[in-house]
Amino acid sequence: MNVSYALGPEKLRDTGRWFITKFVADTARTLPAHRRVLDAGAGECTYKQYFRHCEYYAIDLGVGDAEWNYTRLDCIASLERLPLASETFDVVLCTQTLEHLAHPWLSLRELYRVLKIGGKLYVTAPMSHVEHQIPHDFFRYTSFGLNSLLTEAGFSSVQVEPFGGMCTRWAYELPRLLSFFPTLLAPNGTLQVLGMLLLPVKAAVLVGIRVIQCGLLLLEQFDTQKNDPFGWAAIAVKEDA
Repeated sequence: MNVSYALGPEKLRDTGRWFITKFVADTARTLPAHRRVLDAGAGECTYKQYFRHCEYYAIDLGVGDAEWNYTRLDCIASLERLPLASETFDVVLCTQTLEHLAHPWLSLRELYRVLKIGGKLYVTAPMSHVEHQIPHDFFRYTSFGLNSLLTEAGFSSVQVEPFGGMCTRWAYELPRLLSFFPTLLAPNGTLQVLGMLLLPVKAAVLVGIRVIQCGLLLLEQFDTQKNDPFGWAAIAVKEDA
């Protein structure tokens, strides 16, 4: 995986999403036209735009987030029981989904089944993340756990790479400090006085966070171990038995 140490507003705003999006975009650029791509756990089909030159098919159970729009999905179904024929797709994409699967090994076997011989699975998974899409949040992964799951599902030539290292993980986590501040609006839509009074302090803290993030991301290049990332990217192949 090609790691970039460049800085920019998008990378600072959501460091984790920046790395994942870059992984997907880089993957899409390597694919020849008309390849059949399954986006497993596609959610709102955020990454469909990168696969305009391919035959893109999106599937999701549609239970992750009540505010999400699942109408762009091609199919709503469980990844444990895909209503798809075997050896149908050239590529399977599965981003930030494994943690939401109660039985990920069953889903990975299904993804293996629908891949053509020689097809590749591109997957990302978190090692560090706050609980989200509750109660559909079950696991966090090490590189060894992810490798084991993919191998047991039948995949070979498994490559697991970190999304940055310790400094990237800290840059990713830092903005969560802002959650300690009260919001301007209460859930019922009324203005909160304390939130208004603390707004200048919150703004100053945000500036400080951005400065520290820049320093951390610049320091990332000196982390040679990269065994403490916020997550992983993996590529695995379905080879002819």
